Amino acid sequence: MFTLWERWGPALGIVAVIAWAIAFVVANGSPDTDSSNAKIVSYYASNSHQHTQFIGFFLFLAGTLCVIGFFAALRQRLAQAEHTEMGVLAYGAGIASALAAMLGIAMFTAPAFVASDTSAADVVPSTFRMLNDMGYQCWVIGATIGAIVVWATSAVAIRTGVLPRWFGWVGVIVGVIQLVAILFFPILLWWVWILVAAALLTWRRDAITARPVPASST
Repeated sequence: MFTLWERWGPALGIVAVIAWAIAFVVANGSPDTDSSNAKIVSYYASNSHQHTQFIGFFLFLAGTLCVIGFFAALRQRLAQAEHTEMGVLAYGAGIASALAAMLGIAMFTAPAFVASDTSAADVVPSTFRMLNDMGYQCWVIGATIGAIVVWATSAVAIRTGVLPRWFGWVGVIVGVIQLVAILFFPILLWWVWILVAAALLTWRRDAITARPVPASST
């Protein structure tokens, strides 16, 4: 029998990805690192642009809180299926991935907070460019670390069927692609994996009996 948390905890992954997608759409349109100095300062001088950045930040933060819950539910489900450290490994890597991504968003939106707190004139274009590149690096780090979550989950899925085995084998490939997250597409693929994993865990009602730990020989 599933408790309320066991049944619906994984669905937090779905909520997380939806919140991230909305945040991405809302806050989209900020200057690039190759934008002119005048365009950067002008963008952050707009109150509406500042507000969209704020909304994007808090939406992404809400999604991060949800994805942490998803990783906790994933850890529990993997532990129920198999008495190994794969669930702990997935949970630890998931937390590290989520924090790296959140740090990236903080860097992306920091100029808007500076412009609102003091003045858009205090948004130094060279500093903006550095924060923007550092933010992207954090996103790359988050998606790359996420490969550990995918591989740990795939290992248990293939061995136990806690998730469809085809999903486990697809995860092996997804994890490899995440290693080149610098290309950006793997970052979106990581989000898609979370979405699909959350959906499968939520709607798979069959409980998986944990595999017993082999008795040690004396």
